[in-house]
Amino acid sequence: MSTCQIYDVECRCHAEFQAKLWDSINVTKNPELKEKLLNGEVNVVICPVCGLMFYVEKFVLYHDEKKKFMFYVYTRDCPETRDDLLSKALKDYATLTAKSECDFLSNYNFNVFKGMDELVFFIKQNEELL
Repeated sequence: MSTCQIYDVECRCHAEFQAKLWDSINVTKNPELKEKLLNGEVNVVICPVCGLMFYVEKFVLYHDEKKKFMFYVYTRDCPETRDDLLSKALKDYATLTAKSECDFLSNYNFNVFKGMDELVFFIKQNEELL
């Protein structure tokens, strides 16, 4: 399931406004979101005061059920290393499966990216795999 919420956003003109931002993108259930992602349209907002269009960087979960991919997309300036972030994700997965009778994430491939641009680059470079 893809999920989005309303967040408070601040433009560089210092205007504050609310915008709908994606938290989770499931490209199996919402294939149109993959195209939006590849076109740079996910979590892009327009300031109602100055008209500036800009990307709001935040954590996003990318999920492809058919290909069994779970990608964690952190902000570019996230201080933790990729290895630490991936280790944390795998520990969370292990905790989840230990508490659940159904291992719905078995055989999934997990990966971590810093910035949406890294994810988009990866998808475009590996389109035949995804």
